[in-house]
Amino acid sequence: MQSIPISMAQTLQQHILSGHYPGGSQLPPQRELARQLGISRASLREALSMLEALGLVEIQPGKGVRINGPHSGRARMHRAYATPALGTLSPRQLIELRLVLEPGWAALAAVRADDSGLRQLQWTQSQLAHALARSDLLAAADADLQFHLLLAQLSGNPGLVAMARQLELAISHSLRLPFAWSGADDQPVREHDAIVQAVCAGDAPGAAGAMRAHLLSAARRSGIDLDTPDNAAASDATAPDATAPDTSAPDPDPLSFRLTPPSEGAFA
Repeated sequence: MQSIPISMAQTLQQHILSGHYPGGSQLPPQRELARQLGISRASLREALSMLEALGLVEIQPGKGVRINGPHSGRARMHRAYATPALGTLSPRQLIELRLVLEPGWAALAAVRADDSGLRQLQWTQSQLAHALARSDLLAAADADLQFHLLLAQLSGNPGLVAMARQLELAISHSLRLPFAWSGADDQPVREHDAIVQAVCAGDAPGAAGAMRAHLLSAARRSGIDLDTPDNAAASDATAPDATAPDTSAPDPDPLSFRLTPPSEGAFA
């Protein structure tokens, strides 16, 4: 069952994408809007924070909530994000962190996931595809998060599972950025499909490479150029289209994993 903030965020998202609240307009004052929706102001603030992370609105202290429309500006893609455990990280630094961790747990999942875990991974992937097909960016971002966290769980390594849980909010923020920039693009579905195929085939290097390619593509869709310094990326408002395909040669053997399944019961 969905929480009240998520349900309200989806309702407001539909109003924004349908043009009921056009770009450039202001939402009603929060007290009035909360009354109209029949929810508390605390739940409304949480819902608005989700929409702001997707770039649909901008919360302006003392001025109200401005509608940005389905796509946000490039500058907000590079705002720092404060994490309880890691301090303040830029979106670029979050992607770098994920590039270190996630190809590894995807590779482990490829050799350790059982049939039940693989079916759950395929189902979670289908939820992302369905959400994007109906342009539900909030549901898509949530399904995307569950996909990445599930891969950590399927790695069979309790340390990685604990790290994924600790980083859940930061990863969630990082995952919303591509949706905020490119909207309901089906590219993430294709990239996830490549990861699922490699994991289901037991191909650890393939799973690691597919995850790495996915994260680099997500960075580009977020307007983050990992080939330039972080401060240059943040100030460059005229950079090439972040959604353009990467035509450079792939990194040779991005992560070389030589893995064997754990002994029975090792991670029970």
